[in-house]
Amino acid sequence: MTTTSLIAEIRTSTKDLLDAISMFTQEQLNEVPFAGSWTPGQVAQHLLKSESGIPELLEGNTSPANREPDALVPTIQSIFLDFNTKMQAPDFIFPDEAPKDREELMQQLAHNRELIIQLITTKDLSRLLTDFPFPELGEMSAYEWMKFMMSHAKRHTHQLKNMLPHFNTVTK
Repeated sequence: MTTTSLIAEIRTSTKDLLDAISMFTQEQLNEVPFAGSWTPGQVAQHLLKSESGIPELLEGNTSPANREPDALVPTIQSIFLDFNTKMQAPDFIFPDEAPKDREELMQQLAHNRELIIQLITTKDLSRLLTDFPFPELGEMSAYEWMKFMMSHAKRHTHQLKNMLPHFNTVTK
């Protein structure tokens, strides 16, 4: 995959995510749609927390991959695109209980994604990013990190779309 097509894929992922967040009113963003669920705002904050370290990771230490740079993509996608499996987020990307501002979250997500796009145009995406081994998978290439980011966002975009019918008020 070329950097140009990867950037197009990231932009589509970003649009899908922001469109899903924008389906909720500011009030709905901070309401729990059903027992045991995060609020839509907490889902968005979780994504922001999980993605906000990626620019620093891209700027950090790397090493040559001793494997194909996309070798973990099928595993990443099988984990994060299995919408039937409930997962537990690690503590460091767990959302807090504070009310969320929809526009602020959307702006932060979009800004971080644009920063990532700028960075990947200058990076060798085949290199392993060594400053933060991915839980249970280990060191991943920059390309695999991009595929994780998009698979993770797709998972939560799906989650957000499934929350919408649980709100009784008219949406934006």
